[in-house]
Amino acid sequence: MKSSPWLSATYRRLNRREKVVVLGGALVSAVALVTVYAVVPYAQRWMDREAEIAAKAEQRARLETLIERQEAMRETVAGLRRERGQTSGLLLAGNTPAVAASDLQLLIKRYADESRVLLERVDVAGEVDVSGDSLVPIPARLTARGDIFGLVDLLFYLQNGEKLLVIDDFRISAGRFRRATDQLVTWTVTLHGYYAPGETVS
Repeated sequence: MKSSPWLSATYRRLNRREKVVVLGGALVSAVALVTVYAVVPYAQRWMDREAEIAAKAEQRARLETLIERQEAMRETVAGLRRERGQTSGLLLAGNTPAVAASDLQLLIKRYADESRVLLERVDVAGEVDVSGDSLVPIPARLTARGDIFGLVDLLFYLQNGEKLLVIDDFRISAGRFRRATDQLVTWTVTLHGYYAPGETVS
């Protein structure tokens, strides 16, 4: 690329000091361009990468803590099974197993909405053996997806909600990253509530 004859002639007419000033300005401009178009974008990508690594490490720590607490959750479930009461307010509503199963399904959906998780599937069995006079378990199995906070909230509602629900099994699978600070996980919970044959619970 040839320089402009006018610029060349003008530059030659400058004295030594003026030429130094011109060259210095050109150097400063070049450094500024390199900084804006090379250094700053690289630094931003590096900071974004560091933030993503930190977020992934935090998510992993939360998952490991949750997995470590599975034994304590199993003990809680065993304690609930031993201490299940006859209080009618804790039983599923309805005068038939099918109605009680419908009440359990609605309860699970409400807990999922309050926990802000996506309920992908709910299977509730209404056909159970009611030949005896004791409490009859109504089993259910749900699959949901959300972040760690939603999972913790849903488990809290299931274990400490208005009805007596016993968690029989809990499985969590690794999820995918939607954003650096938001990891989605999928989990499956098998549980059962209780229904009392011959009683209409509201």
